[in-house]
Order: sequence, then C-alpha cells, then structure tokens
Amino acid sequence: MSETTKRAPISVLLLVRDETRDVQELLPTLAFAAEVVVVWDPRGDRAARDAAEQLGARVFERAFDGFGPQRGFALAQCTQPWVLWLDADERLDAALTENLVDLANHARERTETHFQLRRVTWFLGRRIRYCGWNDEQIVRFFRRDAARFDDAPVHEQVHVQGCGPESTNGELQHYSYRTWNDCMTKMLRYAPANAAKAYARGKRARAIDVLVRPQLRFVRMYLLQLGFLDGAHGLVLCMLAATQVALKYAELWDLSRNGSHR
Repeated sequence: MSETTKRAPISVLLLVRDETRDVQELLPTLAFAAEVVVVWDPRGDRAARDAAEQLGARVFERAFDGFGPQRGFALAQCTQPWVLWLDADERLDAALTENLVDLANHARERTETHFQLRRVTWFLGRRIRYCGWNDEQIVRFFRRDAARFDDAPVHEQVHVQGCGPESTNGELQHYSYRTWNDCMTKMLRYAPANAAKAYARGKRARAIDVLVRPQLRFVRMYLLQLGFLDGAHGLVLCMLAATQVALKYAELWDLSRNGSHR
C-alpha cells in the first residue's frame, strides 16, 4: 500500500464491547486511514480493548448509554476531516477502500459532504439477496465538521449538513449473523431497546399488535420482498425477524400498561 493511501485524511469511528475477533480481523484492513478511533464499553471483554490498542487504534473508555450518545462521543474524538463510520462486523472490499481514499484525498475538487455506501449482509454464512436486505444504501462516510449523531438508544442516525448523499463504488460486507448465538443475542438485545425507543416517542401497543404485527412482518419479508428466493436461510431469517417484532411489541404492550417504571 502506498504512503499516500496510508495517510488518507480519514478517521474510522468504531464502537467495541466484546468483539475481540472482529477487532483483530478488521483493524489491519484499515491501514489506509490516518487514525482509528475506538470507544470501548467497560461492561465488555477487556481483550477487545487490548486488541484495539495493540493494533494502533486510539482507544477511549466510556460507559454505554445508548448507541447515539456513544457514537456522538466517538465523533468528538476524531481529528481527521473525513469520518468513516463502521461496525466491528463490517468489512470494506478493495473497490470501496480505493474509492474512499480517492474521495478523501481529492475532497477539494468535490462539493459533497457525505456519501452512501452499498451494504450487503450475510446470514449464517450466506449472502442475503432478498428479504428487503438487498441494495441497502447507508450514509457512512462524511465530513467531520458537518456531522452529528442523534441521541437514539438504538438504530441511531447521523445527520450531515451540505450536499449529498452520493453513492460510492464497491461494497460494505456485513457479517452480523455468523452464528445462531449471534442471532439470539442481537434479537434479545434489540427488541427491548426498540420498544423503549418507540415508547419514548409516544407510541403505544395493544395485545392485537403482538398477535398481528409479527405475521405482517413475515409476509412482507418472505413473500412481498421475495425472501423465499433466499432458500432455507431466507425462511429462517424471516421467522427470526417476525419473532423480534413479537418481542418488541410484547415489551411495548407491557410498557403501555405499566409505564416505564415497572
């Protein structure tokens, strides 16, 4: 890799808790960036923090209080003009890496302040092409001085002022569901968090929501979004998504009955 590529004016923003294996795999692929900023949740495995430090990242310790605030803190630690927001289970392919480096090194020739990355997701070892997961475009590359994160506890978003977003070349590979344990952990973690987020926004649920909404999610993903074309993986994924919806609305139904102080 050339010296210019290594010194691209990019800060990679990364949150870490227990992802030691992902940190060890991901950080060596980020040598093109001027810095990697890691914010470690002290409730997690210290081995993940140690791995990040050993691989040259700037590591900060901060108690987790929601994804939005945590990423906002991480953004404040970045020093480079461009920021690449990644999750530990994501990987850039060669074309995307080359494109981002070129954009950062020639930023003065462009007016955009943020760019969309095309993300593809893998589920239990298979790339998902349907189920509503295909052709996902997400803003993950942006100017530091034009961006801020919202305070959402989960499914946070970055808000960027200025021109954009434009799309980039290449793909961002997402390996979020490598094992069945990954699936169960994420489902049990995100369902109550999504319910709390909805409740805070004034949304309420009835028992009928717990019954009907999971079925609607399955029909949408498996039939309308052609999840059946992903074979057995598509079927299991759609069933898992419906289960997560059931858990979310059961939690929201309980919150609606008893309030947030149960």
